[in-house]
Amino acid sequence: MSDKYGSGLSGAISEIGLGLAIPIIVSSLVSTGYLPPYSIWIISIVGTVSLIKEMSRWANSYMVGWLVGVIILAYSSLIPIIDFLIYLLPGFILVYRVYTWIYEYFH
Repeated sequence: MSDKYGSGLSGAISEIGLGLAIPIIVSSLVSTGYLPPYSIWIISIVGTVSLIKEMSRWANSYMVGWLVGVIILAYSSLIPIIDFLIYLLPGFILVYRVYTWIYEYFH
């Protein structure tokens, strides 16, 4: 469990780090006129959809590590509260997996 947990923790930190760097790069390209202003929204939506799509393949221990990384970053004020709420989606997936496992085990 610790290997996947550690991978999830480092994955959250690196993904959020990239999530902070990419908007800065895109914003500078928009301000110089290389990209249209709406490209920031398109890139954000594509990133969020791809993250949600990949979550179904994550192991439970990886997901726990990822959530701990997100909580640490939110506690450190490195991500805004609205992003923190979006990043809690793996927590709901994890609760659903546990609920499903318990339901199947007892029925």
